[in-house]
Amino acid sequence: MDAMKLVGLNTKWHRYQEGLTQEKFAERTKFKMAYISIIETGDANLTCKNIDTIAKSFGIETKQLFEEKTALKAKKLPTRVDKYIRQ
Repeated sequence: MDAMKLVGLNTKWHRYQEGLTQEKFAERTKFKMAYISIIETGDANLTCKNIDTIAKSFGIETKQLFEEKTALKAKKLPTRVDKYIRQ
């Protein structure tokens, strides 16, 4: 799995674990909501600064965004995890 896909899936996983919608996560990171979607699909070529911002927003180490084990769990999440997050 390439780095962009790993970071995207891990972002989705951590966001789901914290019960955040893409909108709430966008507010937390100061990213646009559309950018969050692009990140989570693995289509964003992120800068190191943006990867650090994501990790800090979850209170995790940056290296955790590159863990394949967690990314594989995220692959099993529904496409629209927002539907399953308690508002």
